[in-house]
Amino acid sequence: MGGDRNLDTAFTAVRELTKIFVTKIFVTKSATQIIGIERIKREIPGIEIIDGNNKINPNELSLWADVVVVAVLTLNGLSKIVSLMPDTPHINIIIGALEKGIPIIVSRDSIFCSCYPEPQRNTALFRKVEHMISELKSLGITVSSGKKLVDDTILACGLSSTPVTYSSAGKLLDDHKKVKVTTTSAGKIIDIENVVVTESSAGKVFAKPVSKLDGIITDLCPAFKDGIECSSCGKCVERKKTSVATIIDAGADRIAAYDVKEVARDVAALIDHTLLKPNATQEEIVKLCEEAKKYNFASVCVNPTYVSLCKQLLKDTPVKVCTVVGFPLGATTPTVKAIEAKEAIANGADEIDMVINISALKSGNYQLVLDDIKAVREATRGKILKVIIETAYLTKEEKIKACELAKQAGADFVKTSTGFGPSGATAEDVALMRSVVGPKMGVKASGGIRTLADAKKMIQAGATRIGASASVAIVKGETTTSKY
Repeated sequence: MGGDRNLDTAFTAVRELTKIFVTKIFVTKSATQIIGIERIKREIPGIEIIDGNNKINPNELSLWADVVVVAVLTLNGLSKIVSLMPDTPHINIIIGALEKGIPIIVSRDSIFCSCYPEPQRNTALFRKVEHMISELKSLGITVSSGKKLVDDTILACGLSSTPVTYSSAGKLLDDHKKVKVTTTSAGKIIDIENVVVTESSAGKVFAKPVSKLDGIITDLCPAFKDGIECSSCGKCVERKKTSVATIIDAGADRIAAYDVKEVARDVAALIDHTLLKPNATQEEIVKLCEEAKKYNFASVCVNPTYVSLCKQLLKDTPVKVCTVVGFPLGATTPTVKAIEAKEAIANGADEIDMVINISALKSGNYQLVLDDIKAVREATRGKILKVIIETAYLTKEEKIKACELAKQAGADFVKTSTGFGPSGATAEDVALMRSVVGPKMGVKASGGIRTLADAKKMIQAGATRIGASASVAIVKGETTTSKY
């Protein structure tokens, strides 16, 4: 594309890629004007160049490619890919690759024009671009930089760029025709057989497996299906036991793995993985969604501004998107809360956690509290509605009355706390709430639940949902300093 920032880095990366892959370069109309065909020919001599000014068949190009690399991604290109706007040949190539499941790697170095300084992190422009980049990732596109482009392309294809191995001291053992494999700690030779190196029509490098490690090839991970590549989950010791045993028998002294401890899956399915702090960043929200997918939490619970992003990130997963209304004080009017709820649902929310009018309840104005909940209930028909009563501010009688009003209004859950009050959930409050609403209505315990023992105590008291920011620590049985 026609970006003019960090071009030297982009050219270097493309030159390296041409050594590994049979390569064609598509040059957009803007790139022919800004960068120029002649410069591209000088920088990458002998390469096949497809001029975007000429008539082409984008479908044929996307069918030809085993991987699509956008070495120069512009702001215009980014916005069109995210919007899936097929109005130019290069965007049609990318959309075609997405439809066919072809890996796509883009370098973000040239998004901003070189005629202006790059925007600061705290600016609206920067946040908007980061939001679009998150959407790009949600499409399955790898976002890289010029310096990492080659490595990320190789990883996306499941290849080794150069079939050369090194000893434990980092010295080159042999050229690309022969490989000697040694262990790092004991220096034992596993195998000294020659490795036959072949190339496919696309220039990809494949190596014949060493005989002693044949078991690795036949022991397919149960996580693989429909040709999906390895996600590097670090759980081979659980999912590929035959392979691990083969490697150990071959002479390995140590096996690397991470995060293989079995999580408390029964508890995970009850947790709303929560991030409601006012200074939460977009990167933290993305991480929240990744954790929710990894541990199969019931939902992510976020502030309304992040609902649409979470919906995209959690697409095609069972994890729901939960958001808050009238949060955290509950002091807005029923009409405002209903509008908040409607907009949240329009943005993709599956569940709504609303805060009651605590002041009205404390004042004995029960009709206003009932109208408050009913307004949101009407706005959320077909979605889950949880009513936060903020138990820390209420007497026992007020807790009972709040639960009765929520039940009368047709809510699906009552919830203990916002996490912003003076204290959070207690087993006693959960038990009381369960006794009032009966067995058919949900009870969500939230605030101050930091350990697996805390969560189990709430479940035993009658909770059917847990709100926590320490969700990962809870399901892994670890401790945390989280305050929510």
